[in-house]
Amino acid sequence: MSDEIQRSEKFAGELELLYGDDLVSVVLYGSAARGEYRPGVSDLNILVLLKGINPPTLRRGSPLARKWVKGGNQTPLMFGEAEWRGSADVFPIEYSDMRDAHRVLFGIDPFEGMEIDNEHLRLQSEHELRAKLIQLREHYVLSAEKPKELGQLLISALPTFLTLFRTLLRLMGRAVPRESGEVIDAVAAEIGFEPGPFQRVMEARDRKARFAPTADEPVVIGYLTGVSRASEWLDRHDSSAQTP
Repeated sequence: MSDEIQRSEKFAGELELLYGDDLVSVVLYGSAARGEYRPGVSDLNILVLLKGINPPTLRRGSPLARKWVKGGNQTPLMFGEAEWRGSADVFPIEYSDMRDAHRVLFGIDPFEGMEIDNEHLRLQSEHELRAKLIQLREHYVLSAEKPKELGQLLISALPTFLTLFRTLLRLMGRAVPRESGEVIDAVAAEIGFEPGPFQRVMEARDRKARFAPTADEPVVIGYLTGVSRASEWLDRHDSSAQTP
């Protein structure tokens, strides 16, 4: 068993001891659940589902959460059970992505029987992709003369765009590959942009290699072009013609 899975299961056991019967479910999601965890690069993402949630409940978990974060992990995502069930229309991108890559560490599978409306998914996707594209352009303007900053911008933005690319495949009615490289290739082929720049940025991130491209290098221009094409495709997309 991998170290990240062992650490996650240990944390789930500590949550069970802490919350007892109030704990409904503990779920690992994201890169570790997809089998793409990279030490020093990836996060361990944990969903904690409780019967109810309020300030005393959160305060009760504070020491354990602080210890978990101090170990280099992300703050656990905490929901009350009823709140969780009623939020699928608000966070369709996040729920879809978690549903497709998760591992139950304790309790029930919170995604079992959950339905995510395709129109909700499209609307959030359009908002998120357009907003992230605008932010990418703004930071590009500020970093264009600083190759190291520019390289870090592309690397730090990549996980968000990978999530959105997986969402686009769902809207197309396509199966979503577990490997991020295959996700990039699939979206690029459907929408019509060059996947190479995204693959190169992902390789630099995973290898923690020095990455300091100039503003006019193909990797930078191709990255921005690909995100723009994805936004244009989504703007034209009619979700009613697709299979949920």
